[in-house]
Amino acid sequence: MLKKLGFLFIVLAVGACSNQSGNTLKDLEAKGEGLAPVVLMSDFGTYDDGVAICKGTMLKIQPMLTFIDITHQIPAFSVKDAARFLANATPNFPPGTVFVVLVERHSDNKTRPIVAKNKRGQYFVVSDNGVLSLVAEREGLEKVREISLNPWLTEKKTTSTFMGRDVFAPIAAHLARGDDWTIVGPEIENVSRLNLKSLEVSKGQITGEVIALDGPFGNLITNVTATALLDARYVLGDKVSIVIGETQHLLPFVKTFDDVAVNAKLIYIDSTDHVAVAINQGNFAKRYRVKPPLKIVIKIQKNR
Repeated sequence: MLKKLGFLFIVLAVGACSNQSGNTLKDLEAKGEGLAPVVLMSDFGTYDDGVAICKGTMLKIQPMLTFIDITHQIPAFSVKDAARFLANATPNFPPGTVFVVLVERHSDNKTRPIVAKNKRGQYFVVSDNGVLSLVAEREGLEKVREISLNPWLTEKKTTSTFMGRDVFAPIAAHLARGDDWTIVGPEIENVSRLNLKSLEVSKGQITGEVIALDGPFGNLITNVTATALLDARYVLGDKVSIVIGETQHLLPFVKTFDDVAVNAKLIYIDSTDHVAVAINQGNFAKRYRVKPPLKIVIKIQKNR
């Protein structure tokens, strides 16, 4: 009797894995459907139903989708922060991954929705507001298409006040299951770029910028690359002369936080291969009242 019940349970379980077309999970895998993850990022927060509605819209199209959230706590309208998080995330995902970014500025009401494919073979369903700036710079874009009226859209318009649900979600679901992305609309040549400050190396110094803070910890994230610091002849164990805003600091260049005492300052290379500044078990930004963006200057060592 138990064996019969066990067999019945297995049959029911397999049936539950079927989609509306009667395909089992094995069938879906054989077709390559439902295997590309959808990676979401927004400034929606999680206190209301916005993110869940977008995911539900996609699941109606492809019930086997896998969702991964980068964050939904992007500061409201901060395309620059979204661009940074997006560029940091993409190297950690496989080809075919579909990234959906729902971050707009008030001035972006008429910004065109696009789908881009980078040279990693990943897809991006975004607004053409500059959010792809760093991805394009670091990885390159293979092709970009403007989203126009096509059979994938659940609403026959592209001017909805809830673009995430009515445009971005259905496009992402179809891409994730491997549908032909050329159907979304015509190919376009250029995408919008943010006006991001670059490093300047001259007169014995590196001039860069504090571009963000590391969450609640108050660590300073900069646009100074690890390569730039090493080219300035610094090695682990050196003291780095750095001006942050109007404040001069002499910071030990170390590998990890444990290399300095609790409440001591440090300069290190973060997980994105950029220079960061922190206080071990403290909050550098609060202590020194740092609010990005803020100019920084690092002195280049001469005697090495």
